[in-house]
Amino acid sequence: MRFSDNQGVTHHLPCSKGGQQGDGFETIRFAVTVHPSIGRVCERHLECRVVGICDDIFIIARLSKALSCAAEMKKILKADLDMDLNVPKFNVFFPDTSFSLDTARSSLDSAVRADPALADLAAMGAGVSTDGMRVAGVPVGVDAWVKTFVAKKAQSVITDVAKLDVVSDGLLHNQLLNFCQNARMAFLGRNTPTPLLSEFMAQVDDTIVEAVCRHGTGGGHLDWSPHLRNFATMKIQVPHFRGGFGITPNEGSAISAFYSATCALVVWLGSHGGNRPAQHFADTWAPGLNLTSPDSWHAPLLQALSASHALLLQDY
Repeated sequence: MRFSDNQGVTHHLPCSKGGQQGDGFETIRFAVTVHPSIGRVCERHLECRVVGICDDIFIIARLSKALSCAAEMKKILKADLDMDLNVPKFNVFFPDTSFSLDTARSSLDSAVRADPALADLAAMGAGVSTDGMRVAGVPVGVDAWVKTFVAKKAQSVITDVAKLDVVSDGLLHNQLLNFCQNARMAFLGRNTPTPLLSEFMAQVDDTIVEAVCRHGTGGGHLDWSPHLRNFATMKIQVPHFRGGFGITPNEGSAISAFYSATCALVVWLGSHGGNRPAQHFADTWAPGLNLTSPDSWHAPLLQALSASHALLLQDY
């Protein structure tokens, strides 16, 4: 691995395997390398729907079928590529709120014990959830679980914002707030239904604005009138070309980001409905839905898209 330190000196560290972090092409190389091995396993488990993104793999099927696929994939990845499934990330999600955690855990343990071929999974200590799970960094599950997830993420950003007070350089402090802290909520914003995170986005926005004012005035902003504070907030959040600091508010941008990203998904699904079975993405991932008729949508994500559309028209 090659890297340059803060003095511009280049260093080389020997690596036995793996790609260089930060290499934009590494994701593609990784996917091309692992795809054949994963694909061979999937061909033998046609009852399962398998999705992969970077180094995350998701298997959707009945419990016994999904575990069988996961067990074989664990063996093949080790044999072909010397890769080990990450134990802390191996989780089983039961999308049935009537299940208690004890019942779900018991069902998983029974399924593993009943099939000797699943012995490799027994020692992994898989996590179990009935309320939700994280899918490629995005919370998926019941509203209360999603809100708790987002609240924890927001609180971690708020905690880290306060740590930047030790940075004396005003420009550096502003850049760290904008590009390192404010941007952390953007991924959640474009992938999570807006009503579930608006209040937490607003908390992050308020914290960042407060940090800019506190650092820039040395605490003098506490004596400002409400009108002056509102003006300062506007200047901090409007773009550079309009004379502002360019720190985009998450609460507002998350609505348009979610709308744009989810529209792109609908378009992608709707454009893959050819005659070849491999192209029936819409039938597989949006069963029973007419993507051209928003009034008939009953999937939570698509209903959230409709709600965001109405909100954008009404308020913006």
